Amino acid sequence: MTEFTDRWQVNRDKETVPKMIKDAMNPPGDLRKKLVDTDRSLTAQISKLDKTLTKMTEKEKVLFNKTSVAFQKHDTTMAQAYANELSEHRKAMKLVQSSRLCLEQVQMRLKTITDFGDLANVIAPVGQVVKTVRTSLQHVMPSANDTLSEISTGLQGMMLEVGSVPGLSMNFESNSEEAEKILAEASVVAETKMASTLPDIPDATVSSGDSNSSI
Repeated sequence: MTEFTDRWQVNRDKETVPKMIKDAMNPPGDLRKKLVDTDRSLTAQISKLDKTLTKMTEKEKVLFNKTSVAFQKHDTTMAQAYANELSEHRKAMKLVQSSRLCLEQVQMRLKTITDFGDLANVIAPVGQVVKTVRTSLQHVMPSANDTLSEISTGLQGMMLEVGSVPGLSMNFESNSEEAEKILAEASVVAETKMASTLPDIPDATVSSGDSNSSI
């Protein structure tokens, strides 16, 4: 947090007179506080997602063991039931993992902000990412809704402040592309990570109608 504040202060020391006038109308100190508060909220939410992933990983192991045992006993009905449940659980794990990676990227990008120009380039895409993550987690992790709602509202407020600054504008088409890029990359990384750490579900336990359920 100290490094973040120091970077902002160094940038402030290099201000031009026009920028100082602009900052007088929209105090950067207030924005700095909002960014620090948002960073703190993101850290807390990422920590909660980590704990959720730990619990989900434990459940995944239990389900996989039940699936394997049923398969070894040639209990097709139970093996199929456990396999389907395991597949759905892994989908939820991937969603939580991807959401965590997205919030981590949001946090990293917000930490690069040192002035209004940076804010204009960063705030819109990360705001879209947080909104998407909130929607995605509603059914899997409803406890995250309140925190993500607060973060999203805070980012929208900062976006409005940036939009009110003369001479600054945001390219929403470009911002949308950046948001989609963050979401897509997080999904790929989450899928790759899970594929490298989780064993395959025994083929014989997966029904022909569930060919799209593996992660």
